[in-house]
This record gives sequence, C-alpha cells and structure tokens, in this order.
Amino acid sequence: MRALCEGDHVTLEVVHRTRFQYSRAVALSHNELRMSPVDTGLQKVLQHSISLQPDVEIFSHRDHFGNLVHHFNILEPHDALEIIARSRVQTTNAVSCGPESSPDPRPYDQRLVEYLCWSPGIPPLAEYESVPPGQKIDMAMDEIEFGHCLYELGHYFFKTFRYDPDVTHVHSSPKDLFLHGGGVCQDMAHAMIGVLRNAGIPARYVSGYIFDPAGEEIGEHLRGSAATHAWVQAWHDGHGWIGIDPTNDKLVDWQYVRTALGRDYFDVQPLRGLFSGQTEQQLDVSVHVSIVTAPE
Repeated sequence: MRALCEGDHVTLEVVHRTRFQYSRAVALSHNELRMSPVDTGLQKVLQHSISLQPDVEIFSHRDHFGNLVHHFNILEPHDALEIIARSRVQTTNAVSCGPESSPDPRPYDQRLVEYLCWSPGIPPLAEYESVPPGQKIDMAMDEIEFGHCLYELGHYFFKTFRYDPDVTHVHSSPKDLFLHGGGVCQDMAHAMIGVLRNAGIPARYVSGYIFDPAGEEIGEHLRGSAATHAWVQAWHDGHGWIGIDPTNDKLVDWQYVRTALGRDYFDVQPLRGLFSGQTEQQLDVSVHVSIVTAPE
C-alpha cells in the first residue's frame, strides 16, 4: 500500500468475537452491546452485523450520546454465550473534519458542558497539574498551535507511562496510572481527558478498534489492536473534534474505527450484562482488523 494522502479513503473490516463459557448453566441473561460503528464525517459504515449463540432476537436504540446500542435477553438456561460483531467501514486519512453537529449559537462551554465536567471514571485529581503540556493548552490557540500542543500532550503520556495490563483493572481511577506509572489504553485516555478538562478543554472518551499495520507487515506494531481500543477527542472551534491516541503516540487517522463515545469508559462499555445463576465464567475476546481496499 502506498503512502496515503490527506483525504484518502481505506476500507477496513473488523471481526470482534466474545465468548463466555459458564461452569454451570445460567438463565435470565440481559445484555447491552456497543460494538457498532456509526457514520461520522470521517467514517462510513458499509456493512454491519451481529450474530449470537444462543440465537435470540436483537433490539437496538440510540443512547444519549448517539451511540448505536444493541440489547437482547436470553431467558432459557445456557452454558455459553458467543457474540460476533462484523463490520466493514470506510475510513478517511484525516484527523478532523470540523464540527459534526448542527449549528448551535451557544458558546462551547455551554453546549459541551458534559465534556468539561468531572464524571464517574474521571474524578478531579491534583495529579493533573503535574503534566507540563496540560498547563499550556488553551482554547484561544489557533488550529495549528492547538493541534501541536494536543500532540505534545499525548506524547508526554506515551513516553512517561508504560503500557502495562497488570497494574490496573476496568474500575481503576486515573490516579492509579500516576501511582503505578503504567496502565492500559483506558487509563491513559482517562488521565489525558482529566488533564484537558482541568485546562478547560472539552474532551471525551472514544471506544473502537485500531488497525495494526504490523499484522500485515506494512508498518510498526500498535498497542491495543487485539481488543477494543480507547482514545481521546478534544474540541477546538476550528478543528471540531480532533482525536489523539496517547497509548500509541499518534493523532487518530484512517487506522481507527469508532464505535462509541461518552464522558468516560462507563458510558461506552462494549458489553454490559447480568445473569441469574451461581457459576464461574471464562471470557475469551479476540479482535481482528484488516484492510479490504486502499488507494493504490
């Protein structure tokens, strides 16, 4: 594949498999999925399907943030649950496309207030003040300066904190990243959003997938490609929402497929559910992202 120019399109295919195996049969299983890409200014959904085993009817709705949510119930006893989400998405080699929402005369600090306030996964912390680039970024910057400063902030997290899946868990606070000096994409995204909100920059949490070029021997390995990935979007009046991935030290481009966004991880969980039964469960998850078509 040749080097891409700005605005070039690439078609990516995503296969996301999730399997629960239970030691004893369970029943009354209720589940919500946020595994479905949506159309945005930078991506177009060409195909999408979700298959279940056991095979039950799937319903859908849009949540408060515009994410496509699928939900289903399994009432009969079952000893396994398998979910396969398949997507084909055309992405764009660009880091922003300007504002995506309808014109709104209110200033950004009113219309984007939920992305300026603290949230369950991103509480106020004194540690945010310890991040030097976070003290420089400002909404008064022009587009170029803002983009450079945002990249510098992402680079700070990349070089300062190690990628370490063994020191945090899904309910960890950003404080744990600062305490242990490491974490995963969720932790780095939460902490970076905290720094941005502390500086008065609207910032939101994005969940989705990332194409790893090392898998097709056309580039360097990217962390987080074997599962759902997380990154940050920051608002600037000139850029609109611009994505930054502190886990991989890069601005978000054609390699990313967005499935859900919100204030933090707890708004965008790919799978949320409960069931009735006393059992042990084994979870296996795999994500594979491949190129279908690209500019020659």
